[in-house]
Amino acid sequence: MLFDPRPKVNKKDLYDFEKEFEFLKKNIGEPLLVVSGLRRTGKTSLILSTLNDSDIPYVFFDMRSMPNSRRDLYHLLSEGLTDFLTRISNKEKFYKSLTKMLKLIRGISVDGFEVSLSWGKDRASLVEILRALDESCVEHGIKAVIVFDELQRVTGKLSVELANAIAYSYDHLRNLSFIVSGSEMGVLYRFFDEPNAPLYGRAYLEVKTRRLDKEKSIDFLKRGFEESKIRVNDEELEAAVDKLDGIIGWLTYYGYSRTMQNRDFESIWREAVTMARQELENFLKNRVSAERYRAVLKFLANGEREWKELKKKMEDLEGRVLSERVLYDILITLRKYSIIDDQNNFLDPLAEEAARNL
Repeated sequence: MLFDPRPKVNKKDLYDFEKEFEFLKKNIGEPLLVVSGLRRTGKTSLILSTLNDSDIPYVFFDMRSMPNSRRDLYHLLSEGLTDFLTRISNKEKFYKSLTKMLKLIRGISVDGFEVSLSWGKDRASLVEILRALDESCVEHGIKAVIVFDELQRVTGKLSVELANAIAYSYDHLRNLSFIVSGSEMGVLYRFFDEPNAPLYGRAYLEVKTRRLDKEKSIDFLKRGFEESKIRVNDEELEAAVDKLDGIIGWLTYYGYSRTMQNRDFESIWREAVTMARQELENFLKNRVSAERYRAVLKFLANGEREWKELKKKMEDLEGRVLSERVLYDILITLRKYSIIDDQNNFLDPLAEEAARNL
């Protein structure tokens, strides 16, 4: 179903991803694959659909909830391992071998399919977990994929620990390969491109998700509404496509809300803008100079894109001269988090609308 709001898990439900799908499927098993792209452009759907089509065992760790403590991280790791054991239970020998090895590691308990990781002093390291998985794979002639979805959401010491574990596995665990995804590209690439990063120098292959063009966006909506046996006039479709700017996640959200809740486009738009605003608020919550970021976002959303004008607006607002470094750092951070591009344009039209009312 094209308008299913959950990540797609089957190739037949993907739309206009043929090239990306074939690239990813062809290269599954390479040591490290990176799937990058803006929020809501189908990264998770692409990964899951490709892996399911390939019939290769995979562990999926969902980092979208932004783990900011070891407790949070180990809870997410527990969830991913529990899901994995559930899915491989039909491979009885592999399942029994892996559960046996996991039970031997201090800080891990396994009860049926459920895995629980201790995050205290007796905790297991991620390297120990990956070693156990690799040993089971070697024993049974199996290759497995480890997915870290939205890897860049892990920050601080935990991100270094995670990157070190991936780097160790890349070098030593030959029956494991990795797929990492990220929507905040400037933040994601720090894992690979900074000289002091644990993964620096490791080769990786990358596939990028993209917006749909106008023609494809209209076709996507028409097909989705046909599937749902709903008729929507061309004028409304054109308006929706113009405002949602080819971002398939927003197009899906509109199609689902229109189909299942019989709502008009304007009410769907307002609710989506509210969601986008909450995402900006979450971003601001972690900024030291949150009010400055808020002001810059509002000025950008209201059309002030030139450096000179932005600086003047900020100085007028604060009633003092600002160093160029202050504004520079704010704009660089907004670019790293894929909120704006190099010309200071918003990358998501809903984020732009939301920023006007921050």
